[in-house]
Amino acid sequence: MEVIKNLLIRFRQSGVLLFIGFLLIIYIAFGFVYWQQSSQQKDLEEQNAKISLIVAKPLGGKEKLQEDYAKVNSALAEVTDDAEAIEILVGIAEKSGIDTDNDNLIVPSAAVREEKVGGGTYRVFSFKNVSVQGSYDSVMAFISDLDLGETPETKTMVLKRVTINQIEIKGEGEEETRTEAKATLDVDLYTKL
Repeated sequence: MEVIKNLLIRFRQSGVLLFIGFLLIIYIAFGFVYWQQSSQQKDLEEQNAKISLIVAKPLGGKEKLQEDYAKVNSALAEVTDDAEAIEILVGIAEKSGIDTDNDNLIVPSAAVREEKVGGGTYRVFSFKNVSVQGSYDSVMAFISDLDLGETPETKTMVLKRVTINQIEIKGEGEEETRTEAKATLDVDLYTKL
Protein backbone atom coordinates (compact mmCIF):
# COMPACT_ATOMS: atom_id res chain seq x y z
CA MET A 1 0.00 0.00 0.00
CA GLU A 2 2.83 2.31 0.84
CA VAL A 3 4.39 1.61 -2.55
CA ILE A 4 1.19 2.54 -4.34
CA LYS A 5 0.96 5.83 -2.43
CA ASN A 6 4.56 6.68 -3.39
CA LEU A 7 3.83 5.89 -7.04
CA LEU A 8 0.71 8.05 -7.00
CA ILE A 9 2.65 10.95 -5.46
CA ARG A 10 5.35 10.65 -8.14
CA PHE A 11 2.79 10.38 -10.92
CA ARG A 12 0.94 13.35 -9.50
CA GLN A 13 4.11 15.47 -9.50
CA SER A 14 5.06 14.25 -12.97
CA GLY A 15 1.49 14.71 -14.15
CA VAL A 16 1.42 18.31 -12.91
CA LEU A 17 4.73 19.02 -14.66
CA LEU A 18 3.48 17.30 -17.81
CA PHE A 19 0.24 19.30 -17.71
CA ILE A 20 2.14 22.58 -17.21
CA GLY A 21 4.46 21.65 -20.12
CA PHE A 22 1.48 20.84 -22.31
CA LEU A 23 -0.13 24.22 -21.51
CA LEU A 24 3.19 25.97 -22.18
CA ILE A 25 3.48 24.27 -25.61
CA ILE A 26 -0.08 25.29 -26.50
CA TYR A 27 0.58 28.86 -25.36
CA ILE A 28 3.77 29.08 -27.46
CA ALA A 29 1.97 27.57 -30.50
CA PHE A 30 -0.85 30.10 -30.27
CA GLY A 31 1.69 32.91 -29.88
CA PHE A 32 3.54 31.72 -32.97
CA VAL A 33 0.30 31.54 -34.99
CA TYR A 34 -0.69 35.03 -33.80
CA TRP A 35 2.75 36.36 -34.71
CA GLN A 36 2.43 34.88 -38.23
CA GLN A 37 -1.05 36.29 -38.71
CA SER A 38 -0.11 39.84 -37.75
CA SER A 39 1.33 40.52 -41.24
CA GLN A 40 -1.74 38.98 -42.88
CA GLN A 41 -3.98 41.01 -40.60
CA LYS A 42 -2.13 44.19 -41.63
CA ASP A 43 -2.70 43.33 -45.32
CA LEU A 44 -6.40 42.71 -44.66
CA GLU A 45 -6.71 46.02 -42.83
CA GLU A 46 -5.13 47.83 -45.82
CA GLN A 47 -7.53 46.07 -48.21
CA ASN A 48 -10.44 46.95 -45.96
CA ALA A 49 -9.37 50.62 -45.95
CA LYS A 50 -9.22 50.65 -49.78
CA ILE A 51 -12.61 48.98 -50.09
CA SER A 52 -14.09 51.43 -47.58
CA LEU A 53 -13.01 54.32 -49.82
CA ILE A 54 -14.74 52.72 -52.81
CA VAL A 55 -17.89 51.88 -50.87
CA ALA A 56 -18.06 55.41 -49.44
CA LYS A 57 -18.48 56.89 -52.94
CA PRO A 58 -22.12 57.31 -53.83
CA LEU A 59 -23.34 55.24 -56.75
CA GLY A 60 -25.31 56.74 -59.60
CA GLY A 61 -29.01 56.32 -59.24
CA LYS A 62 -30.87 53.53 -60.96
CA GLU A 63 -32.83 56.09 -62.95
CA LYS A 64 -29.61 57.65 -64.33
CA LEU A 65 -28.28 54.26 -65.43
CA GLN A 66 -31.60 53.38 -67.08
CA GLU A 67 -31.66 56.77 -68.81
CA ASP A 68 -28.12 56.26 -70.19
CA TYR A 69 -29.03 52.74 -71.32
CA ALA A 70 -32.15 54.04 -73.08
CA LYS A 71 -30.10 56.76 -74.83
CA VAL A 72 -27.63 54.21 -76.18
CA ASN A 73 -30.39 51.88 -77.37
CA SER A 74 -32.34 54.65 -79.07
CA ALA A 75 -29.18 56.00 -80.77
CA LEU A 76 -28.26 52.62 -82.25
CA ALA A 77 -29.64 51.89 -85.69
CA GLU A 78 -29.99 48.38 -87.03
CA VAL A 79 -27.15 47.14 -89.24
CA THR A 80 -28.27 44.17 -91.28
CA ASP A 81 -25.07 42.76 -92.78
CA ASP A 82 -21.32 42.90 -92.38
CA ALA A 83 -20.91 45.09 -95.50
CA GLU A 84 -22.40 48.01 -93.55
CA ALA A 85 -20.14 47.23 -90.60
CA ILE A 86 -17.11 47.12 -92.91
CA GLU A 87 -18.11 50.51 -94.33
CA ILE A 88 -18.14 51.91 -90.82
CA LEU A 89 -14.65 50.51 -90.11
CA VAL A 90 -13.41 51.94 -93.43
CA GLY A 91 -14.87 55.31 -92.46
CA ILE A 92 -13.03 55.24 -89.14
CA ALA A 93 -9.81 54.31 -90.95
CA GLU A 94 -10.19 57.14 -93.46
CA LYS A 95 -10.96 59.59 -90.66
CA SER A 96 -7.73 58.43 -88.98
CA GLY A 97 -5.69 59.09 -92.13
CA ILE A 98 -5.34 55.53 -93.47
CA ASP A 99 -5.23 55.32 -97.29
CA THR A 100 -7.88 52.64 -97.84
CA ASP A 101 -7.47 52.56 -101.65
CA ASN A 102 -4.06 50.78 -101.61
CA ASP A 103 -4.88 47.68 -99.52
CA ASN A 104 -3.68 49.43 -96.37
CA LEU A 105 -6.84 48.25 -94.66
CA ILE A 106 -7.93 44.64 -95.03
CA VAL A 107 -11.16 43.75 -93.28
CA PRO A 108 -12.26 40.12 -93.66
CA SER A 109 -15.91 39.09 -93.46
CA ALA A 110 -17.36 39.13 -90.00
CA ALA A 111 -18.74 36.24 -88.03
CA VAL A 112 -22.23 37.40 -87.01
CA ARG A 113 -24.03 36.25 -83.87
CA GLU A 114 -26.76 37.52 -81.59
CA GLU A 115 -26.15 38.28 -77.95
CA LYS A 116 -28.43 39.44 -75.14
CA VAL A 117 -27.14 42.25 -72.97
CA GLY A 118 -29.35 43.64 -70.24
CA GLY A 119 -32.84 43.78 -71.66
CA GLY A 120 -31.81 44.10 -75.31
CA THR A 121 -30.71 41.79 -78.08
CA TYR A 122 -27.76 42.84 -80.20
CA ARG A 123 -26.15 41.63 -83.40
CA VAL A 124 -22.40 41.20 -82.89
CA PHE A 125 -20.04 41.54 -85.85
CA SER A 126 -16.79 39.81 -84.93
CA PHE A 127 -13.91 40.69 -87.26
CA LYS A 128 -10.78 38.55 -86.90
CA ASN A 129 -7.35 39.65 -88.19
CA VAL A 130 -8.21 43.13 -89.44
CA SER A 131 -4.96 44.35 -91.02
CA VAL A 132 -4.11 48.05 -91.13
CA GLN A 133 -0.92 49.77 -92.21
CA GLY A 134 0.20 53.30 -92.86
CA SER A 135 2.00 56.08 -91.08
CA TYR A 136 2.62 55.46 -87.40
CA ASP A 137 0.33 58.33 -86.36
CA SER A 138 -2.51 57.16 -88.64
CA VAL A 139 -2.38 53.54 -87.41
CA MET A 140 -2.23 54.64 -83.77
CA ALA A 141 -5.14 57.07 -84.35
CA PHE A 142 -7.19 54.21 -85.88
CA ILE A 143 -6.43 51.87 -82.97
CA SER A 144 -7.10 54.65 -80.46
CA ASP A 145 -10.41 55.54 -82.11
CA LEU A 146 -11.52 51.90 -81.97
CA ASP A 147 -10.18 51.36 -78.46
CA LEU A 148 -11.90 54.46 -77.05
CA GLY A 149 -15.14 53.50 -78.75
CA GLU A 150 -15.43 56.81 -80.57
CA THR A 151 -17.92 55.53 -83.10
CA PRO A 152 -18.88 57.59 -86.16
CA GLU A 153 -21.52 60.27 -86.06
CA THR A 154 -24.17 57.77 -87.16
CA LYS A 155 -23.84 56.00 -83.81
CA THR A 156 -24.85 52.75 -85.46
CA MET A 157 -22.43 50.56 -83.55
CA VAL A 158 -20.89 50.19 -80.14
CA LEU A 159 -17.41 48.77 -79.80
CA LYS A 160 -17.10 45.92 -77.36
CA ARG A 161 -13.56 44.68 -77.76
CA VAL A 162 -10.35 45.42 -79.65
CA THR A 163 -7.49 42.95 -79.36
CA ILE A 164 -4.15 43.86 -80.88
CA ASN A 165 -2.66 40.61 -82.16
CA GLN A 166 0.49 42.07 -83.67
CA ILE A 167 2.02 45.46 -84.33
CA GLU A 168 5.16 46.29 -86.31
CA ILE A 169 6.80 49.71 -86.21
CA LYS A 170 9.45 50.74 -88.73
CA GLY A 171 11.88 53.55 -87.98
CA GLU A 172 14.18 55.74 -90.07
CA GLY A 173 17.32 57.76 -89.51
CA GLU A 174 19.63 58.15 -86.57
CA GLU A 175 16.87 59.04 -84.13
CA GLU A 176 14.73 56.08 -85.27
CA THR A 177 11.61 58.22 -85.72
CA ARG A 178 8.54 56.09 -86.13
CA THR A 179 7.44 56.38 -89.72
CA GLU A 180 5.32 53.35 -90.53
CA ALA A 181 3.27 50.86 -88.59
CA LYS A 182 1.33 47.71 -89.38
CA ALA A 183 -1.18 46.17 -86.98
CA THR A 184 -3.43 43.12 -86.88
CA LEU A 185 -6.57 43.48 -84.77
CA ASP A 186 -9.67 41.57 -83.68
CA VAL A 187 -12.72 43.82 -83.39
CA ASP A 188 -16.21 43.10 -82.02
CA LEU A 189 -18.93 45.61 -82.88
CA TYR A 190 -22.48 45.60 -81.49
CA THR A 191 -25.60 46.86 -83.22
CA LYS A 192 -29.15 46.91 -81.93
CA LEU A 193 -31.61 44.37 -83.38
